[in-house]
Amino acid sequence: MSGATLGAVTPPPGYLQAIAEICRRHGVLLIADEVMTGMGRTGRNFAVEHSGIVPDILVTAKGLSSGYAPLGAVIASKKIVDGIAAGSGAFLHGFTYNAHPVSVAAGRAVLRRIRSQKLVHAADSEVAGTAGAALKTGLESLRELDVVGDVRGLGLLCGVEFVADKKTKASFAPEKNFAGLVGQACLRRGLLVYPMQGCVDGVAGDHLLIAPPAVISTDEIGWAVEQMRSAVQEVAA
Repeated sequence: MSGATLGAVTPPPGYLQAIAEICRRHGVLLIADEVMTGMGRTGRNFAVEHSGIVPDILVTAKGLSSGYAPLGAVIASKKIVDGIAAGSGAFLHGFTYNAHPVSVAAGRAVLRRIRSQKLVHAADSEVAGTAGAALKTGLESLRELDVVGDVRGLGLLCGVEFVADKKTKASFAPEKNFAGLVGQACLRRGLLVYPMQGCVDGVAGDHLLIAPPAVISTDEIGWAVEQMRSAVQEVAA
């Protein structure tokens, strides 16, 4: 699924499975970029799990250390590891500060907290009573607003798209900066969102991304949705 550029757009059913099959057929490695979507963000350890596919290589970061320290990881399947071992036996990679013990310690602490507090489960929008479900329900209620054309996403990574005409889904003129104005209105209310433009053709198309932490409460989600609703209504008026 996409991040801020398109606003949490998810692939249609069967798309990733078809990509995986094409890769297998032609001997191409399947690499999953889970920098933004991994570590429980979408209600699974990694977003590819929603499609039931297993990549050859998976990259992750961000949630891996929850931002407390810079940390990323490349995870390879046994096939990849065995291929390297049977070849040169060497894998030259990394940079000056790779395998830094402080970053790794932060990552271990975060992983322990994710497991002990069941934060992956908390992000699952398909399970009643979770933060993910509360966010999905709250954001879906915004569809009743005249300028909201779509609400989408998985778990705690969601997008809201704004349109000038709900029937035709025509976008606002880019110079209006509708999403930016909504973002500013949210900020005045104490809510941080990620406004973006260009989801239609690279220039037009307004949307914002909202991705709260898995420790957020349902009351906080309710408050956030109401602030967003008020911000959208203010700008639309």
